[in-house]
Amino acid sequence: MVNFGDPLPEEDWQKSEWHSRQSDLFIVVGSSLVVYPAADCPKIALESGAKLVIINQGETPFDQLCHLRFKERIGEVLPPGVAQLKATKIK
Repeated sequence: MVNFGDPLPEEDWQKSEWHSRQSDLFIVVGSSLVVYPAADCPKIALESGAKLVIINQGETPFDQLCHLRFKERIGEVLPPGVAQLKATKIK
């Protein structure tokens, strides 16, 4: 956990950047995407070719850039989505 105004530990930030670059699908859940540097992660993922999904009731600066946008409550989107993924067998 990092308190507002405190710097992110450098090693943790480097891991976040690496995972953002490696992702095929980047899902943002419950974030306004206005707090940096964490808000850079979706941008890094997009630039690396990932698909971006945002689940957030409020608007974000990435709304026009994402591939799929849910404005519903997290509890209305994530549980059914996870259940569907578990029920789907990938071959």
